[in-house]
Amino acid sequence: MLAATFALHALLASAPYGLPALLPFLRRDLGGGYFEAALVSSAFLLGIVVGSPIAGGAVDAFGVRRSIVVGTALATATLAFVPGAPFLWLACSLLVAAGIGYSVLTPGTNAAMLAWFAQRRRATAVGIKQTGVSVGGIVAAGFVPVVSLAWGWQASFHVIALFYAAALGIAWITRLDGPSGPVPRAARPSLRDAVTAMLGDRPTMLLAADGFLRVGIQYAFLTFLIAYAIDSLHLPVTWGALIYALAHLFGAVGRVGWGWTSDRIFHGRRRGPYAAIAGTAAAGFALLALAGPLHWVILLACVAILGLSAAGFQGVGLSLLAEIGGKRAGAASGLVNALSFLGAALMVPLCGQLLDAGASFATLFAILSALSLLTATITLALPSTTHEPPAHVAR
Repeated sequence: MLAATFALHALLASAPYGLPALLPFLRRDLGGGYFEAALVSSAFLLGIVVGSPIAGGAVDAFGVRRSIVVGTALATATLAFVPGAPFLWLACSLLVAAGIGYSVLTPGTNAAMLAWFAQRRRATAVGIKQTGVSVGGIVAAGFVPVVSLAWGWQASFHVIALFYAAALGIAWITRLDGPSGPVPRAARPSLRDAVTAMLGDRPTMLLAADGFLRVGIQYAFLTFLIAYAIDSLHLPVTWGALIYALAHLFGAVGRVGWGWTSDRIFHGRRRGPYAAIAGTAAAGFALLALAGPLHWVILLACVAILGLSAAGFQGVGLSLLAEIGGKRAGAASGLVNALSFLGAALMVPLCGQLLDAGASFATLFAILSALSLLTATITLALPSTTHEPPAHVAR
């Protein structure tokens, strides 16, 4: 199960993390600023926003495997057609549809983790499967610049579509619904009732506000990291891609490391470690704003710190979300996912607009540092989840 969910996240991450690596090539072809190029990434993220509430409820209503198969099939088809789109608006529309298909992944695999793993091992398991996202980011950082330099950015979309087709095959053959298979339809909650209940649940909405900031910060950091290396530090594209890959590498370490720390050292406590991750990100952004350009060692240290924190928080965060959501984990994940990616869909182009208006990258990083501190404050308002999960969880 871990191998299958790891592979799903690695393969499907090629789109959300491949698009930021296309930023230099899109700016050149579009002939615009950061804002226009960032809109392409935001289109995919907007699709996740639109699809997540429906996808999360669909996981609860129809099962994990069926939901992921349908969503991945939609994303595969639409991504394959993006390179042939004659207009930018049509390409963005296809990316919105692809994002809708992708949106089922996180609530689906969260529900699978809740079904397959007990609480004392869950954050570590979630961290491992979420490490697939970082692996996908590392792979995207490697192939997107190379393929785009050799054959154009359009060719990168064909490679991404092939990755999605492989993920579709894995989802088709894997028992994602738990050891006993899908929950009988009569036992599943109503999609509308599940979504309504989550909207009225204070801890879930606090997590949504937390996610709005965390995921927005994560995508702003990753989207403009290559641009910072190329445009501000005047490094070649290949070095920018290597720095981007380094952020994902340390993100993988963070996803597992923070989850293991939460499980083993803090004995299943999530709130304290989750707040500490945001505080670490705030420190990393502050250091990058003040001293990043001074020496390459400082730059790499900042990227490592931010990879661990700004891009490596999901092992603890998704466990916290699944435990707070309980029997409605799919719906909870869907709603939080929607608002989280809304933060990314808004923050990425807004950061691009800020840079186009003449702000420095140091100013951008200072703003992200302040937002990370605000995130830590929201996290501390969440309830403790050290109790055991509901009885339906497989042990």
